[in-house]
Amino acid sequence: MKKVTFLLIIILAFTATSLKCLAQVEVKGTGTTGATKTFETKNGSNSSSLYIRDDGNTGIGTTTPGYPLDVNGIIRTNAGIKFSDSSFFTSTRYGGVYTVAQSNGDFITITAALNFINGLIPGAGNTFLLRVMPGTYNENVQCLQYVHLKGAGKYVTTINGTVTAANNCVIEDFHILKGVKCIGTSPTILHNRITNTDPSGDGIQITSVGGLGRPWIKENEITNCLGWGISSIDVGSDFWAIGNKIIANGTPAGGGGGIFCNKNSPTISNNIIDYNHWFGIEMLGVSGSPTEPTIDDNVIGHTDENSGGIGIYMSGYAEPRIMANDIYINDIGIFINQVTQPSVIGNDINYNRTYGIYCNSQGATKRAVITGNHIHSCARVAGGAGIYIFNADPMITLNNITQNDNAPQPVLPDIDYSTCAPGGANNPMISLNVFDIINRNAPPAATGSFNVTSNGVIIAP
Repeated sequence: MKKVTFLLIIILAFTATSLKCLAQVEVKGTGTTGATKTFETKNGSNSSSLYIRDDGNTGIGTTTPGYPLDVNGIIRTNAGIKFSDSSFFTSTRYGGVYTVAQSNGDFITITAALNFINGLIPGAGNTFLLRVMPGTYNENVQCLQYVHLKGAGKYVTTINGTVTAANNCVIEDFHILKGVKCIGTSPTILHNRITNTDPSGDGIQITSVGGLGRPWIKENEITNCLGWGISSIDVGSDFWAIGNKIIANGTPAGGGGGIFCNKNSPTISNNIIDYNHWFGIEMLGVSGSPTEPTIDDNVIGHTDENSGGIGIYMSGYAEPRIMANDIYINDIGIFINQVTQPSVIGNDINYNRTYGIYCNSQGATKRAVITGNHIHSCARVAGGAGIYIFNADPMITLNNITQNDNAPQPVLPDIDYSTCAPGGANNPMISLNVFDIINRNAPPAATGSFNVTSNGVIIAP
């Protein structure tokens, strides 16, 4: 009998370890309204810990849930929260998230939401996300520090007013109709569509009044402003403009254009600066407050091609670094005026109507440097040239300056320095270039050597 009992125990143990237990649990309430309880758990103190109503609202720490999930306490997640519009945030990124919408939001105006957040004391450790739903908001907006102001997209969320930026704020995904002002502030301006149809109104205006104005301006569309697309007018307003489309700004009669920088040193990189009036980029400097921007990898074109438009213009104490840009279909590609001393390096300067480069500067303390550029098809009217030098002494080296004599115009020079007198004070240095046609006095006023034609024949500077 003992052996049978032992064998039965072994069989039962083996069977228990081999079977899987499958179960479904259904709890059905007795009512159909939010006032009826379907399920509840309680702790040892008889307080409710989990409460589910018949309408599906679930409360944790509350018996009166007003939402599908209503928590009386702190929620912890190791990943984050994702909204139905695919936006995402983590609890460590924002101290609070609020929504502005024309219906069913926390606020119906951006200003009301910012006033509320201001009372919560935003700061470096207490930042806020303010989400603005589609619609047009007819208000001027005064941003706050440490607030991320985020629209639902630059084609659906419109601010019909002026946005005044704050330090350490983000302005993202809006259509802004009256421009952005950075008055001594350094915000991040990202993925917006910005215009300003006020007389002489700028898309983004930067000053250093009351502080440094050093905003990040990235991947915006800045178009159809009656003033400048971006205007930076003070010492210390050294902005970064990267990856923007700056198109059709300024007016034929009123001036303006793409970008203006005065007495500061911005970084202007990888932008499309196209179809602007007067200037693609204009820079001015004064003694003691020079302008020293870095301008690289931009496309600058169609600047009033038939009426004096200039791709890049500089005057006064300016010492820009102009590198690897595509400068095309302007009236003048680059205009180097007194007493600037730029470095023009490695650009494609093509199809400009009158001059590829016009140099009229001996520099303040250093000579202009023009090196490693490809300049062609830049003389389509009488008097034009690939490079035109007017009583100046630039150093011109390692350039390919050919095919600037476009038919059916008369034969026009690749280089013209006929205004420089032999033995005079302004003698350009021309070495190691490729060019075919040069206009000069006799004897030549330039120094230099090792130049050749496009056929490899040695040609004098």
